[in-house]
Amino acid sequence: MGYRQVTTEQLGILWSQLMLGESNRSIARRLALDRGTINSYADAIKKLAIPPETVFADALDRLSSLVSENAKQKPARAVFGPLEAEIKELLAGNREMGHKPMKAKTAWIVVRDRHSLSDKTSYESFKRFVRERGIARARPGQTVRIEVEPGEEIQIDYAKMGLWAVGSKNRTIYAFIGILSFSRLPFVLFGTSQNQVSFAKANAAMFAYYGGSARLINLDNLKAGIIAADIYDPALNRTFAELCDHYGVIADPARPASPKDKGKVERIVQVVRELWKRLTALHPQATIEELNELAVAWAREEYGRSIHGTTGIAPSLAFDTIERARLRPLPIEPFVPASWTIASVHPDQFIRIANKYYGLPGTLIGRKVNVRSTDTFIEIFFDHKLVRSYPITAKTRSYLPGDFPDYGQPFVPGAFASSLIIRAGDYGPQAAGYIRLMLEEGGNLAIRRAQGCLGTLERYHGVPGFSHVIGHAVAHRVFRPAALTVLFEAEAHQKTIPFPISPRGKAMGRDAGYYAGT
Repeated sequence: MGYRQVTTEQLGILWSQLMLGESNRSIARRLALDRGTINSYADAIKKLAIPPETVFADALDRLSSLVSENAKQKPARAVFGPLEAEIKELLAGNREMGHKPMKAKTAWIVVRDRHSLSDKTSYESFKRFVRERGIARARPGQTVRIEVEPGEEIQIDYAKMGLWAVGSKNRTIYAFIGILSFSRLPFVLFGTSQNQVSFAKANAAMFAYYGGSARLINLDNLKAGIIAADIYDPALNRTFAELCDHYGVIADPARPASPKDKGKVERIVQVVRELWKRLTALHPQATIEELNELAVAWAREEYGRSIHGTTGIAPSLAFDTIERARLRPLPIEPFVPASWTIASVHPDQFIRIANKYYGLPGTLIGRKVNVRSTDTFIEIFFDHKLVRSYPITAKTRSYLPGDFPDYGQPFVPGAFASSLIIRAGDYGPQAAGYIRLMLEEGGNLAIRRAQGCLGTLERYHGVPGFSHVIGHAVAHRVFRPAALTVLFEAEAHQKTIPFPISPRGKAMGRDAGYYAGT
């Protein structure tokens, strides 16, 4: 066998392609390896006789023996091997001798000058030797490299990029980042929000990009996805739960404050930040949509075609040859993300959602309901049962007339309508009669208007012409707060013309006390 060494992952792709009946020539072209190298490894793989139904991870375990068999001798081992104890002491220090620990660079210079190694090896070889022997002065904690089957897992995360002009405003831009754990093919989508609907739309766009979904989604405890973190039974946001159900995937949240649980996507976050800097520098006038198109091209053509440092395989190649076929197919119906909110049913039987009002049966007054909203439809649930659904239109209020029958006896003691009439009575019987008439004619549909008109009466109580305005409002059925305000403002601008009285007329005048006998 030749001296061209390949990685275990490359051998995995070679094995899978051989199982599919691909020729050595086409495999060599895909892996960008010499045909002789492919021929040699193909013969060795056939001798292993790995059954076609073998799980990919088990196949890699058996193929790893070929890598070790073909490993080339490393000159650094021969040069630094005899000096290992000395190198270890330089890096660790010697407290008894008063020698402090050295950094790797300093230790290399000392060893190089002591043993005249300038023309025999290099600092890179020294670092490689130190890492392989595990004798670095301050070794980082051990990291377990977790590999998964093709189509098994997608890791996702959000990262803050910076400010960018969106429309007429500068907005904070976030990058939604996904990566397939097997092939390492990434997905990047820039946006201005991390709310539950934006999060669901980003996931749907990612699945469309890959042309399928993995079995698991590994994510952190972002509120748009996970409401309550729990290693055994996490509570999912309802919008995200609907997405998982639609695509048939399982949410697998990382443990709180444990970024290594999704290390593959954490690793690429810094790469995406550098991509953002590059794209915004080269395309300063680009829209967010144009930047997203550039990001997709980068993920597939640039990052995807570069040899991955860990796997030794270009992500696009690993995706096209193995992982794409192992993804779950997309549902026929597209996913429609919906936001979920909780609303209180007001005394007028309406809830307020996005500055619009939706009517409910009177039995739900004072209760809390769950509201599911899409771009075109709204559904209202109580006790997990659908109560009412309405299309979203330009109308401010939507309701079913049957939910608002003739009022009957609306003014029973303790009723909200009765309390409005009592409050209006503080400003006189005329004001109370005005509010009563409004409620009698409109029932619960008039309660919100009655509240507004009562506020107007409170504001203008005591001004000249108060009684005159209420009388006009009753006569002309003015039952809207804005129209009532116009009447009061018009009354305030009336000019009173004094009646001319001569001195003799004034002398003949009498005050009210004269006629009352006081």
